[in-house]
Amino acid sequence: MAKVLIIEDDGDLQQMLSLALNQESYEVHYAFNGKEGYDKILALQPDVVLLDLMMPVLNGVEVIKLVTTNTLVRDIPIIVMTAHSDQADMLEHSIRAQGVREYIRKPFEIAGMKSLVKRMLLQYPRKAAAPSQIAKGEVRLDVKFRTVWVSDKLVATLPPTRAQVLRVLIESKGGVKREKILQTVWGQEGSASALEKTIQRLREDLGSHGQRIQTTAEGYELVG
Repeated sequence: MAKVLIIEDDGDLQQMLSLALNQESYEVHYAFNGKEGYDKILALQPDVVLLDLMMPVLNGVEVIKLVTTNTLVRDIPIIVMTAHSDQADMLEHSIRAQGVREYIRKPFEIAGMKSLVKRMLLQYPRKAAAPSQIAKGEVRLDVKFRTVWVSDKLVATLPPTRAQVLRVLIESKGGVKREKILQTVWGQEGSASALEKTIQRLREDLGSHGQRIQTTAEGYELVG
């Protein structure tokens, strides 16, 4: 199932596009500002991105620059949506020069957008990549970028050791003994105090979701 990410701060347009694309059996994701959009591009690795230029936090042009300079995601086709009318041809030429595959001016027909998404998927199929994400319940870790998502919302970017500990907890069906975590993450160099401190910091990283890491009689368990 192809993944489509819509980066658009207009809620009504988001809803219309998502309904239309869901009808085509795409997996649709949403972002309402440029930073959230770029974070989701990294985490979700979508097959197509629909990007509005006039976005809060990071505008569309800034998102494009970040994507096209990142070798991990620069092959993702981007369809720019914009209401710009002044010097539109010059803007389109500039945007395409940065690697954008398609450019569509608002207002547009939803049927036309569906056809455009379909064409992008056929023209620019993404290379199959080894899965970089693991999950337990609502908690998801991108092991490559060390980003943690809960209920599809970015919660934290972890330092390497904490990411390794969280990975051990995610990959376990139940609780994990302290000895196993120490051996897996630290090898012979680990200590109970180091693990306890790492768990404490990891809970702080997860904020309101920190209580999902529960202490058991023999170690720790992640409740997804």
